[in-house]
Amino acid sequence: MNEAKTGKHYVGIKEIALYGVANGGQVMGYNLVRGQLTFFLVTVCRIPAAAVATMVLIMGTWDTLNDPLMGSIVDRTRTRYGKLRPYLIFVPIPLSIVTILLFSGGELLKDVTSTAIKIVFMYVAYFLWEFFYTIGDIPFWGLSAAISPNPEDRSRAITSARFISGIIGGIVGILIPVMIDLSNNKIVNITLSQIFLIMGIVAGTVGTFLFSLSGLCTKERVVQSTKEDGLFTVFRCLKNNKPLLLIVISSVLSTLGGIGGVFSQYYYIYSLGFASLSLLAGVPGTIVNFATYMIIPKIEKRFSSKRIVIYCGLINAAVGAVIFALGSGFYTNPKVIVPLLALQGIFTSFTSAIGSVVPTKMIGDTVDYMEWKTGERNEGITFSFLTFIAKLTGSFSTAIATTIMPIIGLQSINDEWQLVESGVNTRFWLWALITIIPPVLNLLSLVPYAFYDLTGKKLETIQEEIGERRKEKSIEVSGGND
Repeated sequence: MNEAKTGKHYVGIKEIALYGVANGGQVMGYNLVRGQLTFFLVTVCRIPAAAVATMVLIMGTWDTLNDPLMGSIVDRTRTRYGKLRPYLIFVPIPLSIVTILLFSGGELLKDVTSTAIKIVFMYVAYFLWEFFYTIGDIPFWGLSAAISPNPEDRSRAITSARFISGIIGGIVGILIPVMIDLSNNKIVNITLSQIFLIMGIVAGTVGTFLFSLSGLCTKERVVQSTKEDGLFTVFRCLKNNKPLLLIVISSVLSTLGGIGGVFSQYYYIYSLGFASLSLLAGVPGTIVNFATYMIIPKIEKRFSSKRIVIYCGLINAAVGAVIFALGSGFYTNPKVIVPLLALQGIFTSFTSAIGSVVPTKMIGDTVDYMEWKTGERNEGITFSFLTFIAKLTGSFSTAIATTIMPIIGLQSINDEWQLVESGVNTRFWLWALITIIPPVLNLLSLVPYAFYDLTGKKLETIQEEIGERRKEKSIEVSGGND
């Protein structure tokens, strides 16, 4: 029988909660890098936008090889602690060091006039951060599939990770806009480079300590195959796992839909005058985001994962179009725009909460699919595509957005980034880039789901059959005593 249907749970509330807290710690550093990297390097470190775009693009390309290879190494690991937890125990210390190093760049380079030296420092520091983040991220999400044979346990673990990470990891997004406004308005005597150094230290100490709990306070419960897979399993996995391939293709197509996040801070600063207005606009969405996690189990019972993903994409595109139209004549008026963005945030927070859980659970389903099809479980390789997807789309969207900046009138003049409207309405383009353009472009990512069929009765049958196989293997190993 399907473990979920028997009601047998293997993971307690404490372990579920600590798994979520660990992800919250990891996400502190992730949000700092993904949400602020362009602003930090371009505006704080005074590095040319073209150089930043090139770096992010190169690193994103490197991750196309780095992540799957790391996943293959994880799947070849065999220790008495499991194949995933050893990495989670080891990686927090070096990750802490490189996180602090990366965001100390503004202070370390403040008296450096050579752009070449700044670029070299940036490449080395960012490469090291990506390297150690990968070593931790792949085993962490692989653990969501190995923590229990029960799909309901996995869903609870993923929901906890996403929900708690929104609280702990969201600290970065709250503090930085406030600190930027306080600095720009001379209310506090602190520079932008010092702000990012402080945040780097917080993410690199508190964040990585919390992340270490994922290795210290969890267990791997799904029996692993004894075969040590070769590196070419990466390609065989995608070839034999059509549902995973479709998810990967969908996520790559979502790259263009991710460019809006880069422009958000610039929009609030240059169009509305205050970076911290983003916090005011985000309050309703934050409340909805947290509340949504409570109802995800009910949504999953009513709709298949495939339908949920498609509905979320359509909702985001429709809401983005409406908000863009309503605000097109008022995009520099905070009294109109903040409520409109708050309204959009309610819908996007609802769909993003669902979207952070359901697709991850779907990747876990593809691990079961491969076990059913081949007898092997490849959590490392399979979830390497989750991290690969996140970093690839994040890197490429950042690179694309950074390339667009000079085109729409965001330019560096005398080492100061300014809005220069010369033949282009920069503020209007910023409005479009945070409302309508990303969700409409993201509709492309829904196309592969037309061919996705690992859902409904087919998925239930697969999980029931592998459950029976595990039971038979257990009886065989025990000499016939169940």
